[in-house]
Amino acid sequence: MVIYLDVLALVNLAMDYILLLATARIAGVFVPRRRLLAGSVLGAVYAVFAVLPATAFLKGGVCELAAGLGLVALVFAPCKGRLIRVAVVFGLVSCACAGAVMALGQATGAVFRVDGAYYLDVPLRVVAPAALLCWCASGFLFRGAAGQNGQERASAAVELCFAGKCERFHLLCDTGNTLYEPVTGRPALLLDRYAAARLLPAELAGIVSGLRADNAGDQMTRLPETWRTRFCLLPYRAIGQTGGLLLAFRLDAVHMEGGQTACTLAAISAERVAGGRYDGLIGV
Repeated sequence: MVIYLDVLALVNLAMDYILLLATARIAGVFVPRRRLLAGSVLGAVYAVFAVLPATAFLKGGVCELAAGLGLVALVFAPCKGRLIRVAVVFGLVSCACAGAVMALGQATGAVFRVDGAYYLDVPLRVVAPAALLCWCASGFLFRGAAGQNGQERASAAVELCFAGKCERFHLLCDTGNTLYEPVTGRPALLLDRYAAARLLPAELAGIVSGLRADNAGDQMTRLPETWRTRFCLLPYRAIGQTGGLLLAFRLDAVHMEGGQTACTLAAISAERVAGGRYDGLIGV
């Protein structure tokens, strides 16, 4: 059988990206797409070298296991304390995908794997349904299942408006969110800095993207004079922390599907909420 290295590389690039993305979704962790893509490139390079005569030893089980663990460690390095669980999920997803591909190959007589690497030597009409089925099973049906111990958490679709711009956000409903305006006592919702940057004008988005847990006051002083009246510093307390300040801005309008909210102030968090599965928090 003639193996075309360019086809081998492209197919494994796509498959590795799907496997890494499915692992992130199932494990309930957030990983930037550029890290997933970088990991996919490394996986494709490994697959190409594994079929070359001079580096055929890479096809061994020990080498494949070491490569898989190394790939998980590199791609999911930001998920400190959760690498073991992510590695187990990646192994299960990889085995499930490989088994499905082998079964499909047996049923159709087509070639999907060569020397342990994925290969495409079949019509697109056969591959497309298989890819769609695997995506639905791993990326949709079990999205975030491992991160939530199999339990669905209540969330809400909320439309927020600021300075003439409106954006929709996916917020986690949290009974423990007690953020409120000190003067009026009205509740405040929470957005992570990436979500807030989508709503705010470009001149403010850069300042917000530089937020950290301890520099809200410094970022407040960097705001243009024309916008400072729309912003404030909101005190907060959290479990295991002595407290601090959050940069917050006043919204023009808040529209919540399936419910009502008194929130008119949005605080900005420097950290992702639930590993990036939600854009923020809203009290219920």
